[in-house]
Amino acid sequence: MNMQRKSLIAIGVSLLSATLALHPAVAGEEKPAASMEPLVLVNINGQDINNMEVLAFNALQGQPPANTREAQIKLLNQLINTTLIAQEGEKAGLPEKPNVKAALNMARVQVLAEAQINDYLTAHPVTDGEIEAAYQKRYSGDNLNEYKVRHILVQKKEEAEEIIGLLDKGKGDFAELAKARSLDASKENGGELGWIGRHQVVQPFGDAMVKLGKGQYTKEPVKSQFGWHVILVDDVRKQEAPPLEEVKAQLTTELRQKKLAEYITGLRKKAKIEVPGKKTANGG
Repeated sequence: MNMQRKSLIAIGVSLLSATLALHPAVAGEEKPAASMEPLVLVNINGQDINNMEVLAFNALQGQPPANTREAQIKLLNQLINTTLIAQEGEKAGLPEKPNVKAALNMARVQVLAEAQINDYLTAHPVTDGEIEAAYQKRYSGDNLNEYKVRHILVQKKEEAEEIIGLLDKGKGDFAELAKARSLDASKENGGELGWIGRHQVVQPFGDAMVKLGKGQYTKEPVKSQFGWHVILVDDVRKQEAPPLEEVKAQLTTELRQKKLAEYITGLRKKAKIEVPGKKTANGG
C-alpha cells in the first residue's frame, strides 16, 4: 500500500469514527439518518465518498454498525476496493450491458421503494389507540378460546363430502380416516393439530373451527388454499389473555404490515399498468 493511500485511509477512518459515534444507528437516537449532512471521508480517483455512502454500503453488506476502529478500517478498505473495481467496470462500459443496466435499475427501484416505505410508515405511525383496539379484538370473547383439533385434508370437495357422509353414518373413526385419507402431515397422528387458537390457522379454517363445540365436526367441507378440510374439535378451553406489553411488539408489526398493504392496494388502484399487446387495466 502506498503512502498516499495510507494517508487517505487514516483520514477517512478518523472521520468515519467521528461520524459513526454520532450516527443514530450507533447512538440509539431517533434522529433519522437522512437529516445528517453528508461529509466527504475519502476521494478515490477523483470520486468523493461520503459518510452516508459508507453507512449505506455497510447496510448493503448486511453487517452490524462498525463500532470499533478495527471494524471501521475493514469497512473503509472494503469500500475502497469495491469502488476501485466498480470504476474499472465503468471504464469497460459495463453499465450499458443490458443485464447490468437492468440490475442497476432494479437496485435503484429497490432502494427508493424501501425509502418510501420508511417515510410512509414514519408519517403514518401505529398509535397506542390502534394497538389497544387490536389487543381487545384479539384477546376477547371466542378469540380467547383454544381448540384441540383434528382435521382431514383432501384435494376435492367430493372427497370431503364422502368422508363427512361416513362420519354421519358412524362408518368410520375420525383418526383412522385421517390416517387413511388425509394429505396433511398430521395424518400420522390421526389428523391431530394439538391446541390452537383462531389466529394460528388460516381464516376459513379458523372461522369453521370456532363454530364447533366439543366433539363436533364440520358438516360441510371447508375450503382453504391448501384444499378441502373436514375439521373435528376434540375439546375447548379458555386461555388467559397475555399482558398487553408482552404482545405489543407483535401487534405493532401486524398493524404496520396492514397499513403498508392498504397503501400498496391504493397505489395499485390508482396506477395505470399496461402489458404490451393486452388491454390496459389498472392494478386493482
